[in-house]
Amino acid sequence: MRILIAAGGSGGHIFPAIALAEELKLKDSSGEIMFVGSDKALDRRIFEKEGFKYRLLSANKLPYKTSFKTVFFIFRLLIDVFRSLTILMKYRPGVVVGFGGYVSSPVIVAARVLGIPRIVHEQNVVPGRANAMLFKFADSIAVSFEETKKYMGAYAKKAVFTGNPIRASLLKDDKPGNIKKMGLDPQKFTILVIGGSQGAHNLNKAFLGSLSKMDPDIRRSLQVIHITGVADYGWTSAAYKELSVEHRVHSFVDRIEEAYSASDLVVTRSGASAIFEIAYFGRPMILVPYPFALSHQAENARIFSSKGAALEIDEKDLSVDIMKERLEGLLKDRNKLSAMGESAKRMSVPDSSHSLAGAVLNIRKS
Repeated sequence: MRILIAAGGSGGHIFPAIALAEELKLKDSSGEIMFVGSDKALDRRIFEKEGFKYRLLSANKLPYKTSFKTVFFIFRLLIDVFRSLTILMKYRPGVVVGFGGYVSSPVIVAARVLGIPRIVHEQNVVPGRANAMLFKFADSIAVSFEETKKYMGAYAKKAVFTGNPIRASLLKDDKPGNIKKMGLDPQKFTILVIGGSQGAHNLNKAFLGSLSKMDPDIRRSLQVIHITGVADYGWTSAAYKELSVEHRVHSFVDRIEEAYSASDLVVTRSGASAIFEIAYFGRPMILVPYPFALSHQAENARIFSSKGAALEIDEKDLSVDIMKERLEGLLKDRNKLSAMGESAKRMSVPDSSHSLAGAVLNIRKS
């Protein structure tokens, strides 16, 4: 077994790909797996930490509007297609898997030229721009949401529902142990706030502002794990010192599964990887979709909220008062919190890595 996985540009693309690689290694420990990522520092750091072989292409990005930048995009894309051809001819994989984002494009196109079987994984409800263009080149398309099929047109016949792969390291929910590890109080209600690897300034501001306006007795009953992103770490840390709230503030957390496990409620953006990981732990969510991703996160949040697993706040509606209202409403209604957590658990697909690995191996055999 020799498989090449194209995933890069963000943790949301890379971590499900790592989950797939781990599952493939479980199925065949003698198999070889190599990644192709972008030349961002994040990609290199994750691949090296996880111990996988990798090659890097550019971090080229398709402009949202046609302009002079489009010429440079096409030029770099052609270079990356030729580089991908070289990588594939040297590595000679039995199948190529693309996880969306720019990096998948030149690799999947090169695999089509060489006649190597190809499978594309779409994480979001609404397909991303890169994947939407790659569907015609794919032999099979794995989807995280059943609802994605209605956005795929004629390519829906290629779709197979697998869910979004979860890393094996996440598959243990030890809440008491993780509360203790973080030095928190097991008797207090724990809120986890995440804005993604780059942070979410408006979300951070609204959450801190809502805490400052809460009754002091409510604040004292809470504790917060707040992952701010690098840019907001300083002022957020200072703001917590003015509030009577037990807290742990981080710019980034390597073992995010420990924070998920320690939480009772999660406030976050609605990237597919994050919300499916949170759903695995059965935690209720307040979702604030990132507003500049062609509505991909908005649709993810809409599906989770429609199934009762989350409350959704649009960025345009986000304010201190709205966040305070949502938080206090849930804190006062523990039955609703419990029901949301159960709904989230039902939306998780614990065997998603197994299902996707099966699809990859089947397409390789065919």
